[in-house]
Amino acid sequence: MFDDPDVLAGMSQVTFPQPLTGIREWFDATRRDDTSAIFVIETLAGEPIGICGLEAIDARSRVATLGIWIGKEHWDRGYGTDATRTICSYGFRQMNLQRIGLHVFDTNERALRVYKRVGFRHEGTLRREHFLGGRHIDVHVMGLLAEELAEG
Repeated sequence: MFDDPDVLAGMSQVTFPQPLTGIREWFDATRRDDTSAIFVIETLAGEPIGICGLEAIDARSRVATLGIWIGKEHWDRGYGTDATRTICSYGFRQMNLQRIGLHVFDTNERALRVYKRVGFRHEGTLRREHFLGGRHIDVHVMGLLAEELAEG
């Protein structure tokens, strides 16, 4: 699921193709990282369909950055909204975070809809920040404060 070009088109910090050893090293590193909380997204039947996490956690400032991806065959079923809402609720209620931020490509309309539905607000645009599909695209900066989480 992870090396699907459509899935990767929404992510900026992943280089593919990559050998399986590189993926394993990344998973091992996230387990040892005190500034990240990474979770597998599963269906009710227990099938893994993606990953979401809070990264760059700053306990002193009580902020973190959201990251999420879901396998393409599971898009448009509400998993992204549910996982985003759940990880943000966890961050605010269990980790005592005050703010969760993210960067999202202008071309990722599906993610933009999810983030707005959950309560994220547009805070700015990094113009021509990323190169994708043969052209430069804008990257939107969004943020969610603890009291803004839409419980849905």
